[in-house]
Amino acid sequence: MMLAVGLASFAIFAKEVPAVPGACTGPAKENVGKPGCFLSTQVEIGSPPATLYWHIVPAETEEVARAGAKGRAWSEAVQAHGRWWLYVLSSEKIEPVLPPHHVAGPFRLEPGRSIVARFMESWFPPGMRTRAHAYSGPKAFYVIDGEQCTETPTERHTIRAGESYIVPGGAHLQAAPKGRKSVVLILAPEREPWMRLTSAWAGTDYCR
Repeated sequence: MMLAVGLASFAIFAKEVPAVPGACTGPAKENVGKPGCFLSTQVEIGSPPATLYWHIVPAETEEVARAGAKGRAWSEAVQAHGRWWLYVLSSEKIEPVLPPHHVAGPFRLEPGRSIVARFMESWFPPGMRTRAHAYSGPKAFYVIDGEQCTETPTERHTIRAGESYIVPGGAHLQAAPKGRKSVVLILAPEREPWMRLTSAWAGTDYCR
């Protein structure tokens, strides 16, 4: 009886939480300045190392970002939130390409299994939150402006501007009670669904 009530409560809760605009699949270039989550670019990585770091480098211009990407494997010049960034994935922390820069990681991966690195940008106005969902690989947020609240079945975190946080996998949700802008990376195993909604856990009111 209690299980039936719990599932019914989740169904009501899920209906109350609308889907995030863009669903992290809509192209960022076609949705500039819109709230939601949008895909900037993705990179296929065959036989990645067991450990990866994400170097997030702000760049003054597109030319500077693209110059920094030259000669570096797994690097991309990306425009997000009205400016250019250089993203570099590496098996080790590297010296700043263009100071200052932020390093998120380490990401723990299954050695030798091909992955797709999905780079996204996200803007949540005050009060926006996600439904409970899960990824097939680790995910990192880097908050540019505002604060993000993230909850898992076992952890609760507030990530402030200039900070990053990694969700290694499994169910979680995120919200922005006061609003926030972030860039996001998901490392998903190739040929697996990169995201799914979950009904096993619906979260609490912690991030409201």
